[in-house]
Amino acid sequence: MERATQRAAQRGTYGVTERQPGHFLGSLSEEAKEELLSIGSPRQYPPGAKILVEGAPGDCLMLLVTGYVKVTRKRSNGHEALIAIRAGGDVVGEMAVIDGAPRSATVTAGEDIDVHVIQRRAVQDFLGKYPEITLHIMRLSNRRLQSANSWRIVFGEFPVRVRLARVLAELAENHGEPIGSHTLICVELTQTELATLIGARDRAVQLALAGLRDAGIVRTRNREMAILEPGRLRAIGLLPPIGR
Repeated sequence: MERATQRAAQRGTYGVTERQPGHFLGSLSEEAKEELLSIGSPRQYPPGAKILVEGAPGDCLMLLVTGYVKVTRKRSNGHEALIAIRAGGDVVGEMAVIDGAPRSATVTAGEDIDVHVIQRRAVQDFLGKYPEITLHIMRLSNRRLQSANSWRIVFGEFPVRVRLARVLAELAENHGEPIGSHTLICVELTQTELATLIGARDRAVQLALAGLRDAGIVRTRNREMAILEPGRLRAIGLLPPIGR
């Protein structure tokens, strides 16, 4: 367990706030990407729109072009828990289309988003022409599963402060905008969403966030969050410095 914990600490937990180590569209050949986009129907959704619903049939997948979405799953008590964030270039709903199972999670627009909706039959025809992309999708799914397993190790082995620092550092790296000497996280999250994302209680996240704020590492204003000292934040999260 100790070795697994050390590996999880060293490699991070990409997949929760995934834009690293690349996104789905960017990994396709130009030919495949152009054809995939051509068979989809462009749509726009406002913030808060549920574009995929847990338990619904997998009749289509969606390619995210701009904006970000929140992926949630119902707990046993009926409340929704945030489990992932996906952004432009990512794909959502792909596994339900491939295996025919009901949706395993709900996907909600976090801001105004542009997507390409591709119906199941069109996806199947496309994968028949490009069978290597089926393997690519399975690898993507496996990477996300490995990330979830890494987070389970983090939940069990590290305190809330470390888990919070880790997810904030990765949000800044994957969804941040440099503004002067700091980085603005371009994803709006409530403390409750942060708590479910790192497997902690709201009060524990509130205290950990207050500690980071008092130390001058982060700044919060309403739902806006800026990282002032990314190096210190990554050190607290037991993540390697950026560039290593």
